[in-house]
Amino acid sequence: MCHNAGRNPATENHAMKTSTKNAIGIANAFGRRGFTVASVEVHTPDGRTWAIDTTNTGGFRLFEIDPDGRDGPNEHDAVEGDTWDAGDLIDYLKAVGEPKAPPTDNGKSHPTP
Repeated sequence: MCHNAGRNPATENHAMKTSTKNAIGIANAFGRRGFTVASVEVHTPDGRTWAIDTTNTGGFRLFEIDPDGRDGPNEHDAVEGDTWDAGDLIDYLKAVGEPKAPPTDNGKSHPTP
């Protein structure tokens, strides 16, 4: 079972951007009226855009969106197949979506010849 099962992200006390709250609200409104929300667009702190598609089995598929559209969406598969559970998907995006630290030279300077 997912470690996030049973939680409602819209009511948690974590800082949540207004756009995220609005997206959750409209998804709930659509659901109450019989619509299906089949995909979510996520922007990670490193500036990448991801599409998360729902599956009929309760899992998710993850696609990295190429910003200039030349390389189409690239699917990122889960460890065991192509379907993610919510907890693993969140953990994965947290791990890969953080901004990269600038390289350091560990105090060593390299003189120019």
